[in-house]
Amino acid sequence: MSGRFKLKWNPKIFAMLLEKARGVRSWRQFAAECGVSYGQMRKLYTASQENPPRPKLIRKIASKSFGDVDLEDLLFAAGLNQAPGPVAEKADDEFEEQFRALKPRDRDTVRALVGILYDQTRQ
Repeated sequence: MSGRFKLKWNPKIFAMLLEKARGVRSWRQFAAECGVSYGQMRKLYTASQENPPRPKLIRKIASKSFGDVDLEDLLFAAGLNQAPGPVAEKADDEFEEQFRALKPRDRDTVRALVGILYDQTRQ
């Protein structure tokens, strides 16, 4: 693969992006602003949805996202888009600071994602 890879649907990664995209809003407020039912949003942010959301739903969420989360990020986490370019070998200081601030279980999810990305770049 020429520096491009595809991630499978990972509800935990998608939920982490939603958390950032939500910003300071409540989940109900974020769902309402996105034009998504609270029940649907809850399934996504609790990582309990078995299948990835459809692109139309992802576009609605992306249009109201905060925290530099964009459509491409959400599509990639849903396994619906390829990530651009190669994976960086070293994380920058900002990433490391954010990583250390995560809960231990979220750090494990990030480590799993990095492992997937690393494996994909070696193919």
